Amino acid sequence: MSRIAVIVIDVQKKFFSGQVAAYRANDVIDGINRVTGAARSKDAPVFFVQHESDANGPLAHGSDAWQLPAGLVRERNDGTIFKTVGDSFQNTSLAEQLREKDIDSVLLCGYASEFCVNATARRAELLGLHTMVVSDLHTTHDKPHLTADKIVEHQNFVWANSSMSGRRVRVLGLADVLETEFQ
Repeated sequence: MSRIAVIVIDVQKKFFSGQVAAYRANDVIDGINRVTGAARSKDAPVFFVQHESDANGPLAHGSDAWQLPAGLVRERNDGTIFKTVGDSFQNTSLAEQLREKDIDSVLLCGYASEFCVNATARRAELLGLHTMVVSDLHTTHDKPHLTADKIVEHQNFVWANSSMSGRRVRVLGLADVLETEFQ
């Protein structure tokens, strides 16, 4: 039987608050709270990944920008991973913690679709984990060449239609995740 963990990537104040919050920031946080609540109700582990920069950087550990937004529900037993690059597995204990919990499937959501979520999804796939991304629970900001909604749409297409290891990253909407993964 498959054992799943939810990994919430870089949902931090810098990206989810202020005048230039990420695309659909509040909807993404609300949806993440729904999926993590469903996961916890089925004893599926939840991990919060936080990006951090050096002490003088924009995401210095402990800074206001580095913190989780007030609306994001994090419980005492949830795991915490601190990273310094896009890939949530690179130079962290995430893979080891998943192995210790006999996890073979991961459900990803968070920020930024084209960078940290993508890098983590690709690494998870290469590690042999059954990898799913919640299509409406990852987000980003507009870029000079593409709006955030188009980046999200494009990433969903890429994940569903390409593979690095012979497996595809599954892309499911929140409603489908709640119906199929945490019954």
